[in-house]
Amino acid sequence: MSAVAFAEMGEHEAAREIQKGQKTVLLAISDRAFDSNALTYALNISERINANLEILYVSESDRDRNGLNNFLSEVKKVGFRFSLVMKKGCVKKAILDYTDKRSEILFVVVGAALELNIGCEVSEKVFSKTWKKLKCPLVVVSKNEMPLME
Repeated sequence: MSAVAFAEMGEHEAAREIQKGQKTVLLAISDRAFDSNALTYALNISERINANLEILYVSESDRDRNGLNNFLSEVKKVGFRFSLVMKKGCVKKAILDYTDKRSEILFVVVGAALELNIGCEVSEKVFSKTWKKLKCPLVVVSKNEMPLME
């Protein structure tokens, strides 16, 4: 509706910008592994490109979300605005489901390739054919594989 109002007033460029939607960076983390480098990268790139930051926090279905408070305190220290979406189950499936109909997501940031299979029942390679369904780039930030937290 806002875009229509701007278009009617002759502000066609403003109307186009509103229709495009806000650019978004998605940071996907799990309760078993968290790489602060991924958080830092997602915050920095969001700020540089003037994009929203959405955090997809995935916990395994049989685990409590015990690491969430620690993670949120880290993000709040930086003072950057973000939205948090919490899911249970497989990290890979959560990312694919979440990004499926969200064209404003520019890319997904994860901390370690190992983290992508957390909570998944099927044992397959991390970068399998399933990832071809991802409609945006996947950025793996970590240089070294992080140990999983038990």
